[in-house]
Amino acid sequence: MGSQREVYSESSPWSVALVLTILLIAAIIGLFYETAWSMVSIWYRSETFAHGFIIAPISLWLIWEKRSVLKSLVPHPEYRALLLLAGGGFLWLIGYLADALVIQQLALVSLIIFGIWTLLGNQVTWFLAFPLAFLFFAVPMGEDLVPGLMEITATATVYLIKLSGIPVFREGLFFSLPSGDWSVVEACSGVRYLIASITLGTLYAYMSYTRLFKRAMFILACAIVPIIANSLRAYIIVMLGHLSDMKIATGVDHLIYGWLFFGLVMFILFAIGAIWRDTFQVPKQKAGETGSSARVNKGRLIASFSMVLLGAAIWPILAFAMDNRQEITSADPLALPAQLGVWKSVPASGTTWLPQFNGASQVVHSQYRNGQERIRVSIGHYAQRKRDAELINSQNLLLGKDEKKWRITDTNKLTIQIKGEPLQIDQYIVKGREGTFQVLTWYRIGDSYTASRYKGKLLEAFYRLTFGRQDSARVVISIPREIIGSDNLSSEQQFLNQLIPALETTLDRLASN
Repeated sequence: MGSQREVYSESSPWSVALVLTILLIAAIIGLFYETAWSMVSIWYRSETFAHGFIIAPISLWLIWEKRSVLKSLVPHPEYRALLLLAGGGFLWLIGYLADALVIQQLALVSLIIFGIWTLLGNQVTWFLAFPLAFLFFAVPMGEDLVPGLMEITATATVYLIKLSGIPVFREGLFFSLPSGDWSVVEACSGVRYLIASITLGTLYAYMSYTRLFKRAMFILACAIVPIIANSLRAYIIVMLGHLSDMKIATGVDHLIYGWLFFGLVMFILFAIGAIWRDTFQVPKQKAGETGSSARVNKGRLIASFSMVLLGAAIWPILAFAMDNRQEITSADPLALPAQLGVWKSVPASGTTWLPQFNGASQVVHSQYRNGQERIRVSIGHYAQRKRDAELINSQNLLLGKDEKKWRITDTNKLTIQIKGEPLQIDQYIVKGREGTFQVLTWYRIGDSYTASRYKGKLLEAFYRLTFGRQDSARVVISIPREIIGSDNLSSEQQFLNQLIPALETTLDRLASN
């Protein structure tokens, strides 16, 4: 008990530093409360990121374990870290303007770490480097890995099924066996296993090894093994269903089997990792290095505390100013011409697939015909930035997650010409009972074109940061196809040569009114 009193006594350099550190963390969270709350909300509603609730307690526990050595270190503010703090704040502003939550959340954790670094200095921050860096695992990130992981799972599962001598037909993420049909959905991607494995593996590597090489190799194993294990899990589940005539592992039970299998894999991985576990030695404290005998300039601590708060507060103030600047939006309707060259607008026939545009200011669907050729154009226009109604976000998809009548069977890239310049766009094959569509889609952000979600976010942030155009749109071209052949779109390119100038005129008019 005597040693603990020494840490918090008035003579200890930590008596002021500890209070200021707690106040600093609370103040930064308060300044960016919307970002902090967005993290907590995702932890609460998503099983994939529920581990976020225990990250901060684990970091605090790791710091508490270091208290005997930590009390001998003297906090000395490091003002050069304010440059990193400014970088973290600017990153948050970019994420805010681009409506990229994960960027805002990463920036918030960075602001906390850089704020502590500025306040407590290099020696203390380096000693606490891992517990502080571990806070990044609280950020709910990894959803962009889902499509790739789903593709890996589907490819590996079908390959193993073929090796087993069972005939299988694959179409995108859907495949059929003689016993029944299967599909790889988001829950089957293995992203939950991957995130949990890397988080646990990183903590285990830090506590088990002293050499950086060993730690890096074990974390790498924790990233690779879950991907392989998830493919094996999917294959086993499909085989259980096939061999039981679709009576086993076709419902919720296959998720239970998956977690049991994952737990077994992680147990084996950690057991193997324990073979090379290092022996840790507690650093010896030399005479005369106790915290109680050290002197600290409390005025410098308070000054650095004030500088951090000022440096952090600038960014939400800038964001507020940009959000509340006067914006003029047009009330004119979004419309496409009745004729584009030889292509004439005709009424849509029957109930066919239409893309969705969540939160769009205006949506227009037009169908054009040239002889036997038909092309449908769908435009989702977003006049200005609105929270939870963004052009580019994880919920704004061509097909809703609950869509049953239509499915995407293939995705790839395609190059078209816009005003003589090549543009790589996204191509999807959408199939349903009513037909098959070749779908081409890209974004127009301000007066720039892109099909990349990431470049689109950066363009949105750039226009807002420079007080430029606030409007954006998504263009979706749907072409009915009986057979999807080559990527030669000569006829469709001629249509686009007529469509793009007309569309630009319409969108520019809406932006300038």
